[in-house]
Amino acid sequence: MNLALAMVVIAEVCLGICAWRSSECLRWLAAHLLTRADVIDLSKAASKRRLQYWSLELGLEGSGFRRKSNGDALESGLVEPGTVS
Repeated sequence: MNLALAMVVIAEVCLGICAWRSSECLRWLAAHLLTRADVIDLSKAASKRRLQYWSLELGLEGSGFRRKSNGDALESGLVEPGTVS
């Protein structure tokens, strides 16, 4: 058996025993995982906004994004997804 796989299995068993014995451990684990998921979602959204901004700044509007017609485009995400023709 692979040593790394054995370590993962042992760690999962220990984590399972801790969660079973202590509800506080289970709450901590859930909070930790949910926080990481939120940070990952925020990071993806920020990356998408940066891509849209620079696509518009460089004049690459044919990539499926178009400028908003109203003047507050800078504050509200800069672009709207559009259909690629």
